[in-house]
Amino acid sequence: MSSQPNYISVFEYQSITYKKEKRHYKSGFTEGIYEAFLKFHDHNPNTPFFELIHNGVRFKNYVGAIQVGKTTIEILPKAGKEDNPEAWQHVLIQMLKTCKLLQAKESGTANLKLRANSVLELYFELFLNELELLLRQGLIKKYKKQEGQQNSLKGALAFNKHIAKNSVHKERFYVSYTVYSKNHLLHQILHEALLIISSISNNSIIKDKLGRMLAQFPKVSRVSINPSVFDRIPNSRKHNPYGKALDIAKLILLNYRPDIKAGRRDLLAIMFDMNILWEEYILRILKKANQGNWQIHGQESKRFWNTKTIRPDIVLEVNGETYIIDTKWKLIDNNKPSDADLKQMFAYNHHWSSRKSMLLYPSKSNKTSNPGSFALPLNNDEPHFCKLGFVNVVSESRLNEKLADDIFELILN
Repeated sequence: MSSQPNYISVFEYQSITYKKEKRHYKSGFTEGIYEAFLKFHDHNPNTPFFELIHNGVRFKNYVGAIQVGKTTIEILPKAGKEDNPEAWQHVLIQMLKTCKLLQAKESGTANLKLRANSVLELYFELFLNELELLLRQGLIKKYKKQEGQQNSLKGALAFNKHIAKNSVHKERFYVSYTVYSKNHLLHQILHEALLIISSISNNSIIKDKLGRMLAQFPKVSRVSINPSVFDRIPNSRKHNPYGKALDIAKLILLNYRPDIKAGRRDLLAIMFDMNILWEEYILRILKKANQGNWQIHGQESKRFWNTKTIRPDIVLEVNGETYIIDTKWKLIDNNKPSDADLKQMFAYNHHWSSRKSMLLYPSKSNKTSNPGSFALPLNNDEPHFCKLGFVNVVSESRLNEKLADDIFELILN
């Protein structure tokens, strides 16, 4: 665990606590921060991000960042004894980029640097870069219906309301009319995200850029944010340039938990299930590195029992052979997988007529176990096997197509 002012770095499954007799524990985790987690847990008792422990929290298999007031807690992935936060932050960012969870148009990506303390602030910077590009290109206007009092007859007279409101003021007209304005839902959503970032970010570079964004941004109405707000955005080619900025705004706005008591600590959590991220990452790098020799399928389902289905993570086909890969983001002792994982692989082999399957784990080095033979053969009386594969995710040189080549080699040999 590492910390600096307003920043705490921990790993998945790690615990963090404070001591009551001290105002600040050495980690930077204070009683006030703990109370913010307590309040979040009260409103979200089934949260998958963490569990409460005595005077602290224990994080689970979700990684990312949680902003509490002005303090950022970054939760990083970890596999093995390597405990360098910078190395694992790089692993996380590479995975998010590969899985299209941290991306921008090329003009934005070129200027995106790891200047921020955390993944969360990287999202803030990416959002501001996207918004800067929109402002440079020119924000779109939309027609919007309005009604109200006017001193001249402009638009259509709303007769009933005009009679009700202007029986005394004969010089006024209550009319409905259309304006062509930048004050519409897209800009209202983006503005709400700007206000949240403004209230919680400590990063001087972000705050400087944020000030310029708010100065340039048009005056818009406030809007209450909930999931249904985003359903009101119609599909339109005019909206395409707004896509990435709106995606990040949605991520920020729907995961923000404001504290209604003044002076307390608001909480923003942007977290990712590491098991799902690892699976998606492996599938994407295999597809990207494929030279056309392999057929690669992710999440291919087959009926197993009544309406229940089974679904391996990755199915590979080459030269008439089928191979199954199931990704596991965890460490195992003495190369011994769980009984449940082995039974799962046995079922996959039978349903996909695969003679070779592999459980794939993260590691600090590339290696495989000798294939273990299942006692019951396939339907055609052929033997079938499962091996354990381990791939290096810490070394920077491996987080690219080379890692995919390693996996292809592991499954074939």
